[in-house]
Amino acid sequence: MRRHRNTWLAVLATLVLVSWQAQAAQAATGVPDRSRHCAVGMPAMRAGQPGTGAHFAKPSRISCFGSFAESVSYATAGRVRLAPDARSVSTRQLQAAGVVSTPSALASQPLVGIEYEDSNYGGDSLVLYGSSGSGCYSGTWYGFPNLSSLGFDNRISSARTYSNCLGRHHDGTSYTGSYRYCDGSCSTFGTMNDRTSSIKFF
Repeated sequence: MRRHRNTWLAVLATLVLVSWQAQAAQAATGVPDRSRHCAVGMPAMRAGQPGTGAHFAKPSRISCFGSFAESVSYATAGRVRLAPDARSVSTRQLQAAGVVSTPSALASQPLVGIEYEDSNYGGDSLVLYGSSGSGCYSGTWYGFPNLSSLGFDNRISSARTYSNCLGRHHDGTSYTGSYRYCDGSCSTFGTMNDRTSSIKFF
């Protein structure tokens, strides 16, 4: 009887320890289990291309991770490495890694925007990059006409744009309906919070 009780106590202690370790690991990264941070690329479009219908450029396969750091690393092909608990990245870091385009230094596979679920750049995120081109120069643009296919429809409340791109956030798919511009950093979209269904970067 005593042996059975000791075995049961040992099993219980092990379960408690495993649970505590899991919670400690989660606290160490600062990322809750439900967090979802994704990255997806889109080919560059030339001026005059509508980017919808038969001319719709297909995005790369969306890849999702448990942390913002992992999604940024993926989108930049490992050129930007952040602390595991990072929730943002500075323009200076991106420029130093050569992953955003400037007039004097054009980047391949440039970041064009980072979209956030919450105001002030919080919550889940969606890192958007160009799978071709060098940013929004000489009429080149990038379009994401249906955020529902990326799991981010009507969820954006703040954003940052890069590589000379102005982000026009529409409440309809295929760049229709009301819209809100984001140029650089937008900590909130005001009345357009949680209403974006498509984005055009140009």
